Amino acid sequence: MPVVEFPVEDINRLFSDYDLEYILNMLPFIGLDLEHQDDKNIRLEYSPNRPDFSTFYGIARALNGLLGKEMGIPKFEIFENSKNLINVDSSVLEIRPFIVGTVAKGHQLNNKTIKQIVSMQEDLHNGLGRKRSKASIGFHNLDNMDFPLEYTTAENLSFIPLDNSSELTLTEILSNTEPGKKFGKLLAESRYPILRDSKGNVISFPPIINSEGTRIRDGVNNLFVEVTGIDKKAVYNVLDNIVPTLADIGFKLETVIIQQGNTRDSFTANLNTSLPNIKTDYINKALGLSLSNEDIINCLRKSRLDATVIDSGTINCVIPNFRIDIFGPIDIVEEVAIGYGLYNMEPSLPEFRFYGNKSRQNYFFDKIRQAMIGMGLIENINFILSNKDIHFKKMNLDKPNFFTVNNSKSDEHDILRQSLLPSLLFSLSKNIHEEYPQKLFEIGPIFKPEKENFEKWNLCCVNAFNGVTFSEIKAVLQTLMEICFNVKFETKPSENLSFVRGRSADIIYKGVVIGQIGEISPLLIDSFKIKMPVAAFELDLTELLRI
Repeated sequence: MPVVEFPVEDINRLFSDYDLEYILNMLPFIGLDLEHQDDKNIRLEYSPNRPDFSTFYGIARALNGLLGKEMGIPKFEIFENSKNLINVDSSVLEIRPFIVGTVAKGHQLNNKTIKQIVSMQEDLHNGLGRKRSKASIGFHNLDNMDFPLEYTTAENLSFIPLDNSSELTLTEILSNTEPGKKFGKLLAESRYPILRDSKGNVISFPPIINSEGTRIRDGVNNLFVEVTGIDKKAVYNVLDNIVPTLADIGFKLETVIIQQGNTRDSFTANLNTSLPNIKTDYINKALGLSLSNEDIINCLRKSRLDATVIDSGTINCVIPNFRIDIFGPIDIVEEVAIGYGLYNMEPSLPEFRFYGNKSRQNYFFDKIRQAMIGMGLIENINFILSNKDIHFKKMNLDKPNFFTVNNSKSDEHDILRQSLLPSLLFSLSKNIHEEYPQKLFEIGPIFKPEKENFEKWNLCCVNAFNGVTFSEIKAVLQTLMEICFNVKFETKPSENLSFVRGRSADIIYKGVVIGQIGEISPLLIDSFKIKMPVAAFELDLTELLRI
């Protein structure tokens, strides 16, 4: 979890009408956890989806709403200034195409404020900026540069980077400085993005490092802030969080015009997002309250949002763009609860006549679990989401039919598993240096598209040791069926690619095939790189319980 630290005197100064203990007790109600406190400083943990809490100014903004001192969406003005111009060269469009900025004037920085700005910058880099890959930020001393600026590319020029006393070329920066070594992989070789002023001085080499010449330090009165990146939404979201913080610090803000070809654009403040209309009954039902439209709007305004009445049962909610954590109706419900005061909400028992009980299915699962553990097996719990390599390539299956995950963020989790056996074999492959015998089992859901009831619960058991046989694994199955179900089953020889030919069988109960059992094929053992023979069975528990 990210952390923000600030002096106790800041809270005492801004909230002088309240005891420090009272303010600290309010912090959890806006999602902040006290990590450390002493006589001088307070350190708080906050959620990564609340980058507005990366400075004391953002926290004070939320507390002011909760305390009723300032309500509604924070208002600030960005003044037009046509002199603040950045010309974007077409050469950056395939490298790092997006840039936005703002100018902040008229407030003298001190070391305490700079520490807050740097904290916000690093949080935005790591969060919204995805470690600078999507977006990166530069804060500059405006008095040491001249508009108009040029955002372009260069092959290898020189400038003095931060924390250096002599000029370095771009390639030297990438190879010899800590930021260059850390973030150089974000740039392709040959041409690199740079930002230089009208005198030709390089002020930024995004996303790597800024110029020493425009370093912000104690006593600086005017700032230029630029955000560059490869993701337009991320770039704008980053500036959306910076601008209100600079306004809260006390700066007067000005626009920066982005000129690209014949197109002109600039970042505009107070462009807020309106969510789809939400029913007040939905809010009241979720919270167990009976709030009027006016009450709900007042609660939202205390959460630093805004809303208007559409009709007697519907409101329209407006959120500031720096609130990137609000997506839909249930998020609005949470903001109403925060504005209402979680401390004001009284718990109540649900109006049910019966207490919750285990389902018949879970009763049997617990019984199976106890029996398997009693026979010396260790329970495995694997992910429902898996990948094609484990479930099909390593299992030597052709033309498999399976559920896939749309727009999966990782190749490791792109399908829903059809069987528990591949996951357990994979577990064995990761424990080849551990002591044998290794005996594992898993109870879990599997998914088969060709079935009408595509979700089923299975039990799989694997035994791995030198000399394991069909008889060994069948003895485990027989003990399980007698202890847990008190039924007799039969095994009928069958062919299965997962098992050794002639040493595999279907498990049959009342004429219905409910699973397979056998010695695992050497091809699979070799595919998973397991060092010992393996015997296994897999049961369809859903079908068994149905029968």
